[in-house]
Amino acid sequence: MKFRSIVVALLITSCGSVLSHAVDAPAPSRDPLIAQGDKYWAAGRLDDARKSFEQAKANNPRSVPAHMKLGGFQLASQKYNDAIQTYQNAISLDANNAKAWIGLGLAYRHTARGELARAAFAEAVRIEPARKAQLAPLLEAGTTFEANSAPHAVNPHAKPSSGRP
Repeated sequence: MKFRSIVVALLITSCGSVLSHAVDAPAPSRDPLIAQGDKYWAAGRLDDARKSFEQAKANNPRSVPAHMKLGGFQLASQKYNDAIQTYQNAISLDANNAKAWIGLGLAYRHTARGELARAAFAEAVRIEPARKAQLAPLLEAGTTFEANSAPHAVNPHAKPSSGRP
């Protein structure tokens, strides 16, 4: 059980930082509140980071980058139900955002909603078929994260492979 907790903690850390950069926007056009939240997060000022991301979303409720950043932060902070709501909102704004579907799937997996997680990962693959190999361990894994399910191998921001090793 302790090993599983360690694996989950490592996964949260890696997935959260990866998902926090889910929308690739050029630095000059980024929302200053998102940029400030990134700085706070990097400095370990988590409450300030959360507030910055929440304010960015409040200032522009239709901002997919603000939703994605907040969702990634919530996922990394183990606020899975909040992350589910935030990713669902991002998807309502951009249903073809594969990274939002991956984030939603990860949050569902952490709340033992395996079927919903698999459906979210499958939707990400439908949107970006090149992600199929990358998401295969999550599509085939059990209901929740397990030590041997290799969820840490998935980086939603990695370039999908061409299928060749």
